[in-house]
This record gives sequence, C-alpha cells and structure tokens, in this order.
Amino acid sequence: MNNSNAYLELLTAFPPRPITAESELIATQETIDSLLDKGELTPDERDYLNVLGTLVYEYEQT
Repeated sequence: MNNSNAYLELLTAFPPRPITAESELIATQETIDSLLDKGELTPDERDYLNVLGTLVYEYEQT
C-alpha cells in the first residue's frame, strides 16, 4: 500500500475547495499545471490531480 502522507501533503499545500471565483480557478489551474509539468506522477499525485480537475469541470459547468 502507498504511503498516503504524500496525498495529505498535497491536500495541505493547496486544499481543494469548490471554485466560486475566477481567481480561485486561476490558482487551481496553476496547481494543476505545476503537477503536469513534473511529467511522471505518483498515484497520489494522479488522484489529487483528478480531484482538482473535477473542481475545475464543475465550475466551468455553471
């Protein structure tokens, strides 16, 4: 089993919350971009990226 501390560190560094403003969208996209720039992601990073992507998708649907 993976060490979930990495996931908790990601959550602590940029806690995912529903996006309600353009500034929050930009901050979330910047976090997504920084993860994608890393190249190979760990399973924890992929899970976190999925959560952030879902939040962006939900915001864009409104």
